[in-house]
Amino acid sequence: MNWLEEMGSVSEADHRPAANTGRLRVLVAEESRLLAEALMFSLETDPKLEPVGYALDGWEGLDYIGSLKPDVVLVGPHLAGLTPLRFAQFGHELYPNVLVITLCYQLVPEVVESAYALGVDDVLPLNRSVDQLLRSISDARLRRQTFERGLLRASQRPELTLVKSGEVDARP
Repeated sequence: MNWLEEMGSVSEADHRPAANTGRLRVLVAEESRLLAEALMFSLETDPKLEPVGYALDGWEGLDYIGSLKPDVVLVGPHLAGLTPLRFAQFGHELYPNVLVITLCYQLVPEVVESAYALGVDDVLPLNRSVDQLLRSISDARLRRQTFERGLLRASQRPELTLVKSGEVDARP
């Protein structure tokens, strides 16, 4: 048991060790316990997702990425210790294979551009459904393959074009 668990901020039931279930492992980072638990509950409704825990503090969240091995981190609009964008930047630098998706109350173009510049894989309004989150994860994975790994090239896949918003547009 670590010092945070002893203080009562998290319980062992809230955090699950890595197991190969074939589902996407998701960590939530949000300072509001109510919002973090609501996000965890909504993620549990989809069989493709496996919520592995939540962090109420940015530094705690970075530690949990290392120990819980999530595929995706959902960063809420508020985070103690680090701003959500700074958390996303550090998370991307320390764990480049983990997708970081930030949630916000409304999409402000300047904030979205800053988020992408800091390594955020996607920015979603907080009121999106789990299905929309799954699409965002899928799109973010495709963008990473396209730009960082160079696995897809426009000349090889002319049916796909990338639009400025970052969503994949399939052309007939």
